[in-house]
Amino acid sequence: MLNPLAILTATLIMLGLSTGTATAETDDVPATPKAVVEHVVTDALNSIAERQETLAADRDAAVEIFNDQVRPWVDTQLMARFAMGPAARTADPADIDRLAEALADRVANLYAGALQRYAEDAADFAERGSVDLRLVSEKDERAIVSALAEGPGIDKLQLRIQLYQRDDRWRVFDIETSGVSILLVFRDALQSAAGRDGGVDAMIEALEDGAVDVEEAWEEETVNGDGA
Repeated sequence: MLNPLAILTATLIMLGLSTGTATAETDDVPATPKAVVEHVVTDALNSIAERQETLAADRDAAVEIFNDQVRPWVDTQLMARFAMGPAARTADPADIDRLAEALADRVANLYAGALQRYAEDAADFAERGSVDLRLVSEKDERAIVSALAEGPGIDKLQLRIQLYQRDDRWRVFDIETSGVSILLVFRDALQSAAGRDGGVDAMIEALEDGAVDVEEAWEEETVNGDGA
């Protein structure tokens, strides 16, 4: 049985791989939240299997995949504002941009590590697993898509994927499983590392120093906790 963190990571990878050719300027960008998730998941199932050896051996290639293909579908601006809390309302836009960039770099490293560690498991799921999607809600600029993953090492894993529409493009900003939000875990881990009163500089320093241990915090919530 796969570690729940590995399962979640594989799903996150599916949401991002093979989307580098679909940019905001092209005509083939999916127009609905479910279509976005369905499009990238379908493409990724094949891509993971094809790139398994490269991803497992070359960390720089894994980082490049995130920057070129995953990042356009992740709303780091919204993640940065959420991490800052109420202070984001009065923050300098340049500070929000700096934090969003640091968050993206940290997530890139997390993804690269996950791609290397779980490449074989993800490839196995890509070949024999399935992901069923359902639109839960869509209102204004926010939407929720439910994903039910089944396959090798996965016994009906349910995820809630939250998307936000900005600049006429739907992007993922949070994924929940077992009642636990990865965005909340990321925020709490970041604030813990930077200090609750820490400003943008402290948050960026914590991210750059690798002090934000999202994986450990996530595993504690989903494996050792009850997800409530």
